[in-house]
Amino acid sequence: MDRNEVNKLIEKYLEGATIPEEEVLLAREVNRKDAPAEWKAISIMLGQLALDEAEYDEEMTRRRNRSLRTHRIGWAIAASIAVVAGVGIWLNSHQDKKDYECIAYVNGEVITDETQVLAIAEDAVCDIFTTASESDIDIDAMYNIVP
Repeated sequence: MDRNEVNKLIEKYLEGATIPEEEVLLAREVNRKDAPAEWKAISIMLGQLALDEAEYDEEMTRRRNRSLRTHRIGWAIAASIAVVAGVGIWLNSHQDKKDYECIAYVNGEVITDETQVLAIAEDAVCDIFTTASESDIDIDAMYNIVP
């Protein structure tokens, strides 16, 4: 409030025409650090009760605003999780099984026929177990792992 508005509110207070909300507002204004000295008498007349009410109202407003922000953040997080889960479920349910493809690389050649790839894999597994006993299998050498 500017100085003229506060002075009008002081006059209204002195006439006994203010409502409690106006008195709280007036108490807040006349008790500011930069308030003029002539407002000090009004501050004393209003007393500590009106000032305490003004401080209480300010604190409750701060708490209410903080609480609203906290709720909004919580709802935003919950909504984000729901959207991500929904997109994941949708993608999973619309995934085409034809997207999977069997591929084998044999001597630099790419083989994509599923029957041939499975046959090559089966032959490789059989070769491992038919050419060596379990004690002869050297996994490190098989995968060129150097210790």
